[in-house]
Amino acid sequence: MSESAMPNAVDQAAKPQPSWSGVGVISPGEMGSAVGKVLREHGLRVATCLEGRSPRSRQRAEAAGLALLPTLQDLVQAVDAVISIVSPAAATEVGDQIADAMKQTGRSIYVIEANAIAPMTSQAIGQAITRAGGHYVDGSIIGSATRIAQMDSRGILYLSGPDAAFVADELRPRGLRVEVLGAGVGQASAFKMAYAGFTKGTTSLLIELTLTAHAWGFLDAILEKYRETYPDAFKMFKGQLTRLPEHAARRSEEMTELTAMAEAVGLSPIMAPGADQVLRAMARLAWDPADPTDRAALQERLPLEALIPLLAAKGVLRAAADEER
Repeated sequence: MSESAMPNAVDQAAKPQPSWSGVGVISPGEMGSAVGKVLREHGLRVATCLEGRSPRSRQRAEAAGLALLPTLQDLVQAVDAVISIVSPAAATEVGDQIADAMKQTGRSIYVIEANAIAPMTSQAIGQAITRAGGHYVDGSIIGSATRIAQMDSRGILYLSGPDAAFVADELRPRGLRVEVLGAGVGQASAFKMAYAGFTKGTTSLLIELTLTAHAWGFLDAILEKYRETYPDAFKMFKGQLTRLPEHAARRSEEMTELTAMAEAVGLSPIMAPGADQVLRAMARLAWDPADPTDRAALQERLPLEALIPLLAAKGVLRAAADEER
């Protein structure tokens, strides 16, 4: 072996190997199950607890091969780290519960906060975790659960905070694409908010425009024009809108967090509250799984040409206006 080859060999031998053996995921929803499945398939023992979760979450957890533990205390006792993937509205409560579980068990674990929340919310959760003796890492996920499950390069876990680089080194060999944004707690959450504002804000704008086009009788023509002129934006709109019948409530919570993030730096946001209003109205629409058209919408199988008239018939923008009043 030549001398020039030696440094590489030494560096590779000296590079620390991942030390975690077990990770907890809260909760095993669509994204949590996808993350857990990838980690399990790459050698980690992955567990969850189902306190307060739906039968559907149990089905997803079992399908992903996650170990089911009875309580959060049992979970904290059994793992090296917990990844929190819940709705934005539940993030603070879950963070407090993990902190309490660490105090009760005397365990000091890593907590990766991977929710779509404002940086101030993340910082407050981080303070609770560190007071309990844990190691806190701010995080966010960009990309769908399908992309994460398929290890698509567009599904990325972003991290920030003093321990972000260490956690990234633990998770990269376990099948996740991880990028570190910096050492500041809140950077990864703020990054997610800036990205979510683009996708959800654009989608809310296009909901308004296409409903107006439908009312004036040229929906098909404007959809074709969008598709022809802005193919990437149209593809994003199609993907976002077809998922909204089931996921609008969570998307609305993201816009609430984005509004708070903008206000925290002295801005008076307009787009985020407007998108929040549209998405909240979407979340309050009545859907009947027994109706074939509604069921197709809930299963993300209804084309835009049919979904937009359905939203018009259900009165989504009228609902938004009523809410504002």
